[in-house]
Amino acid sequence: MANGTVKKSKAIRGIFERPDGSGIWWINYYIEGKRFREKVGRRSDAITLYQRRKTDARMGVKMPEVRARRAVLFEEIAADALAYSKEHKVSFPGDRSTVGKLLPVFGKVPLGNITPQTIKSYLDTRNDLTKTTINRYRGTISMIFQEAIRNGKATTNPARLVRLHREDNSRVRFVTFAEEAAIRAIIRERCPIHEPELTLALETGMRRGELYSLEWDRVDLERRQLLLLKTKNGTARVVILTTAAVTALEELRERRSQSSPKVCLTRYGEPMLSPRAWFELVMQEAIKNNPALKDVTWHIFRHTYISRLVMAGVDLRTVQELAGHKDIKMTVRYAHLAPAHKLAAVDRLAEYRKEQERAA
Repeated sequence: MANGTVKKSKAIRGIFERPDGSGIWWINYYIEGKRFREKVGRRSDAITLYQRRKTDARMGVKMPEVRARRAVLFEEIAADALAYSKEHKVSFPGDRSTVGKLLPVFGKVPLGNITPQTIKSYLDTRNDLTKTTINRYRGTISMIFQEAIRNGKATTNPARLVRLHREDNSRVRFVTFAEEAAIRAIIRERCPIHEPELTLALETGMRRGELYSLEWDRVDLERRQLLLLKTKNGTARVVILTTAAVTALEELRERRSQSSPKVCLTRYGEPMLSPRAWFELVMQEAIKNNPALKDVTWHIFRHTYISRLVMAGVDLRTVQELAGHKDIKMTVRYAHLAPAHKLAAVDRLAEYRKEQERAA
């Protein structure tokens, strides 16, 4: 149209598109009280077939046997979702693990039998899981159904109607500089080639999967930045490097392999898929020396990076960008770590009061 708007097709009774915007059209009609529904394809073909079926019904022509549509099982759309996750998300290992636990429960269940109530009932039985993990299960189920909708295998996402648990985020665990020094000392003694990986985790806030999938063609040391193509949210983001992070990458570059584009390598020059092999050994020794470190996981280093930004006085909006948080609500969890800003705000109020009293 001249004004650039798209004119919607006029709705015709008995003809509908499902899913919306898919270009797949169906017809729906009744004969002697019995409902018939057929998947056709193009809208024009659906209109033609619908008119033919109505004409045949008036003339008493026997309707063709319409085969019942094969029920889509949860295991089918779960496989599709994992294929998408592997290609686009750094959280694929976590998605794969969660799906593996869901399949024994929902795998052979037709999608039409999976409702918000059945999902909630299952999650309510998982008393062995924390609220955070239960929310992650719900999120994975939602992701599976969302991908099924995009593939035309589902029309609704029942997981979206399941309420999330309220998580207790009042305490954010981060590593103190003294604790960092203790962990570094053990790494330098036991496996010094992996110290740059610890530095990158603490100085960039990259998630484990983001760091260990990083390749050299995404690193720009001159501009002090790197590009993450696969992130938890499935979108790319740029990471700004501190001088310490640049130094760590320069150390890793000295061991760069001609046979692998990966930044993090094993001692044998092969791609390092996870720090678990060496990190668990390091932490076992660290916990013996200081039991308070028993709750330190690799992900705590991301919390540490964000916490230190806030404690250094960086505004929350900038912290959100540096951390790659999709929603600033995730960043606000760390706001209590910057009490100095609140004290300064209250002090300004006191100064304003004095100014007004002097003016009076």
